[in-house]
Amino acid sequence: ASSGIGIGIAEALHAQGARVFVSARDAGALAAFSAAHPGAQALPLDVTDRLAVRAAAQTVLASGPLDLVLYCAGYYRELRATAFDLAEMLQHNEVNYLGALNLLDALLPSLLARRSGHISLISSVAGYGGLPNSLGYGPTKAALINLAETLYLDLKDSGIGVSLICPGFVATPLTAQNRFSMPALITPERAAAEILAGWRQ
Repeated sequence: ASSGIGIGIAEALHAQGARVFVSARDAGALAAFSAAHPGAQALPLDVTDRLAVRAAAQTVLASGPLDLVLYCAGYYRELRATAFDLAEMLQHNEVNYLGALNLLDALLPSLLARRSGHISLISSVAGYGGLPNSLGYGPTKAALINLAETLYLDLKDSGIGVSLICPGFVATPLTAQNRFSMPALITPERAAAEILAGWRQ
């Protein structure tokens, strides 16, 4: 929740009276958010650090029942097969997919025990099919789509909701790297409003 869609959603939820816990690697940005949003709690962490994710989850769960958990961490670097870079491929996988698994590992037992709560994963339209320059990013977003769909099937009778969000182009630090025209580009605030409307449904 240090920038982009994440902070847009955190602001929108806080404005509607939710008690919000925010996380990101940028502790300074989180501290600024908490200072500007009374009652919000900052939990700096790296989603690739399984133990840090578990510790943060315990902090959240100790404060009361968890209604909604949103996985919004994302990593993107332009990458093509003609310049294959294994380190970059693995970094995309660590943040975009394995980080979500770390979160599920930390929170699913509690949600299952309570038989309530909602898990929401942010994927991308880039997960629908192959795209130029998206060799690292696209496959991890496709994995998130499959993960969310399977979670939904497994959890729908357990009282736990699952939703999948696949944004198009949103003006964030991630998309600021793009050197091509981005049709239907929207602001993080507009994206947040659309996502909250989807959750209300």
